[in-house]
Amino acid sequence: MKNCKTIVYLILVQFFTFGNLSAQTKTYLSGTYANTAIDWEFKMSEGRNSGYWTTIPVPSNWETKGFGYYTYGKDHKDYKTKPEIGYYRYNFKFNLKSDKRYFIVFQGAMTETTVTLNGKQVGDTHIGGFTEFKYEVTDFLKSGDNLLEVEVLKPATHPQVVKAERIADYWLFGGIFRPVYIEELPVNCIDRVAIDAQMNGDFKMDVFTDISEEKLSIEAQVYDGNHQKIGKPFTGKIVNNRSHLSATFKEIELWSHEYPNLYSVDVSLNQKKKTLHTYKQKFGFRTFEVRDYDGFYLNGKRVLFKGANMHSFRPETGRTLTKQDMLDNIKLMQDMNFNTVRICHYPPDAEFLDLCDSLGLMAMDELPGWRHPHPDDIGEKIVKELVIRDVNHPSVVFWSNGNHLAHKPKFDEEFFKWDIQKRRPLKNETKTGDIYKDYSPNFDIVKTNFYPGYDLLKQRLFEENHIVLPNEALHALYDGGGGANLKTYWDAIEMSKVGGGLMIWALFDEGLRRTDMNNQPFNQGNNAPDGIVGPNSEKEGSFYAVREIWSPVIIEEDEITSNFNGELTIQNKFDFVNLKECEIRWKLIAFETPNTSASGYRTVVSNKIVSPDVAANTTGQIRIDLPQNQPKFDALVIEVFDNKGLLVYEKRLMLEKESVFFQTSKSNTVAQDENNPFLFYLGSTTVLFDENSGVLKKVAIKGKETSIKNFPFINLKRADTLKVEHIVLEEQKASVKKENENFIIVNHNSNGFDTIKWTIKPSGELRLDYKYTPQEGAYEYVGVGMEINSHEVKGKRWLGEGPARIWKNRTQGGIYDVYAVDKLINIPGQVYNQPEFEGCFGPWKWAEFHMENNLSIGFQNNSNVILGVLNPVNGKDSKMAAWEYPKKEGFYFFNGIPAVGSKWKKPTEFGPDAQPYIVKESQTGSVSLFINWNNVKSNNKTFKISIE
Repeated sequence: MKNCKTIVYLILVQFFTFGNLSAQTKTYLSGTYANTAIDWEFKMSEGRNSGYWTTIPVPSNWETKGFGYYTYGKDHKDYKTKPEIGYYRYNFKFNLKSDKRYFIVFQGAMTETTVTLNGKQVGDTHIGGFTEFKYEVTDFLKSGDNLLEVEVLKPATHPQVVKAERIADYWLFGGIFRPVYIEELPVNCIDRVAIDAQMNGDFKMDVFTDISEEKLSIEAQVYDGNHQKIGKPFTGKIVNNRSHLSATFKEIELWSHEYPNLYSVDVSLNQKKKTLHTYKQKFGFRTFEVRDYDGFYLNGKRVLFKGANMHSFRPETGRTLTKQDMLDNIKLMQDMNFNTVRICHYPPDAEFLDLCDSLGLMAMDELPGWRHPHPDDIGEKIVKELVIRDVNHPSVVFWSNGNHLAHKPKFDEEFFKWDIQKRRPLKNETKTGDIYKDYSPNFDIVKTNFYPGYDLLKQRLFEENHIVLPNEALHALYDGGGGANLKTYWDAIEMSKVGGGLMIWALFDEGLRRTDMNNQPFNQGNNAPDGIVGPNSEKEGSFYAVREIWSPVIIEEDEITSNFNGELTIQNKFDFVNLKECEIRWKLIAFETPNTSASGYRTVVSNKIVSPDVAANTTGQIRIDLPQNQPKFDALVIEVFDNKGLLVYEKRLMLEKESVFFQTSKSNTVAQDENNPFLFYLGSTTVLFDENSGVLKKVAIKGKETSIKNFPFINLKRADTLKVEHIVLEEQKASVKKENENFIIVNHNSNGFDTIKWTIKPSGELRLDYKYTPQEGAYEYVGVGMEINSHEVKGKRWLGEGPARIWKNRTQGGIYDVYAVDKLINIPGQVYNQPEFEGCFGPWKWAEFHMENNLSIGFQNNSNVILGVLNPVNGKDSKMAAWEYPKKEGFYFFNGIPAVGSKWKKPTEFGPDAQPYIVKESQTGSVSLFINWNNVKSNNKTFKISIE
């Protein structure tokens, strides 16, 4: 047998690393994370790279290391006769102590695991791929060389376990995917503790021991976050290897998502005055309640859950994560102002919950099982493994008893049996399922039904009397769902007396980088690209919308005027935090212009303000002391950092003023062609208007025709089956005249327009003012456009709210700035180049587009039209996560824009914000066009070249 290099990590652990008393010693046989994995010998039975001994990093999912089959949804059809089995071997040296006991711990191995140490099988085969398990190996381990052999079966042999864990709408992996270590304990030891620490200071703890001697006792001491003693030691007697301790503490600091205050307890197993074993555990004082027919209460305060569903996933490493991955996941969620995460379909790494505890994020911890439940005997063991590992995390406020059809009422009893806090197990119900069918617990059932439409959500919130918590909602396939209509749903949840919150499906697109597919993110068609963000946290538009909608702070004003007195109205939507505990900064900024190459802005003055005394869920005022001699600025920026130092809110209030964005020479002239009054020369630019309609027909630069044409044309689409009928009026030919230095072209009743008016200025500005009157009715979109060849467009810069595109039902999240984006391919679920280049953007002040052949096109918004850029591409088989949009290539200026649906719901099912745009009156707009306004002119010679 090939000898592996033995690398052993010795880590003294006193359950969350406090003090220097005798405690557990962990000897890691594997690495601790994906990026510290250690090679073991390995042989794969089937699939890629099977049939021979090689090596594999542990922990890892073997598919991500080039072995076996990539599996989504269910195992391959021959899994019964040709199952994927991974054979692991690891040689290690060990120094055995005669007065100690040893346990080998597997934190996760999919799906059935048989362990052999030095040629002898250790315990029964463990069934279940997601929960931690351990065996005592005191009689198997020896000093010196040891051989560990592990057989991991990817598809379970038990048919019901296959249904529970191997038939699911997600990636199904195999292998030892979480760490493996040997735990050293005294002969008489503390096995574990279970803590219930309430907001009033009441502390209860069950201590589970494994002892062979009599007259042993338990003593405990509580410490605060600075490891200072809190209260006096307290003791308990051991009866049948169990001791119950209790105490009451005063003036404690409570745990919540906003104040993640943690304590620790040292638990000592004593023989008279001798300490045999010390066990340390972190915990938090907090009281979480489900008040039936009312809502959820944390520390006596009603809270609404704001979050999404999250798998443990990375495109390169599957379910095996690094510590930084876990930190990044929490940071990502807190960036979106989540307070909760539903860790769906299986429990996470234990360390992830440690981070939830310390950083402040409530969690739902879920029993494995997607569509089918486990059999009773195996399921009961898995519930126990889940609860005893995670029982002490203050962040865990709910257990989930499986995912929708995997719910088994009998397992509720097991959750209550092992949880000293008696947290409520949730039943997660399908879209159309009856949550009460075959389920009548002695408490009211929380209505978790997935993906409700708006009307059904309102019915549950305002006509029924059960707490409403859609645990999967607003399915974020491609660019649909997620933040789209979240504002509408959230407003209703906040207004309801039984609103409990909402969990978006889902946090990530789960695109696995397959080695047989060029290492590109592969999302299994439209099955896995469900996220608010992409596989590597690429931020889609919903990210920004969710962040704004769930912000704990709101500035009510949207703009300021030149006589702004420095006062703003601020709403505090924190659950517990007073704004005086936050840091609020302000700055005056000046944006870059179309005449520069930079993006962003310049800060001209900045300072902090005295944070006001505004209690949670109240409204107050902030006062900004602006300098007397104010420099010129474009916007006022307000930034709010919470009590943990996180930026939770930013708003830029534009200064209302007349602005000249496109700087052009005042010495320019406009020349009208001698033979064609609708042909004009502006330096090296030639423009031709249609003499009948007044439409801009063609543009040439230095005599070379560009693809700019047909501006404006009306583009609209009815939302019903009625055809658009244009009112036919007596057409008039366009007229042209000169007023001062400007040329004016006007036309009435042509091409569907009531009026088209062009003002051609010596500066090079071509100002278009228009009016058109569609027939009354509902429209998917309404606007005007300019035709252009999209392949000639290379990039854009623009001043407006961004960086993401918007839809009618997702206008939130934008922040005013100057953004610069190259035109890159973006296909939802396939190619991730955020922010998307194409689509609807607004509000906006100006935009410039860089074209082939050194052509620049600029637009200035003189009205409130929304900018449409080229033609957004959707992913394959988008179902209802789709939109309507003009098919013709070009730039658009919309009065009404389309809404976007989600995978399971078309837009019209999402409430008022997603309904079609209603036309009842004439539509107007005003846009100025600039062409090559920044180009260097070598001379003033006019290029009088006809382009007719």
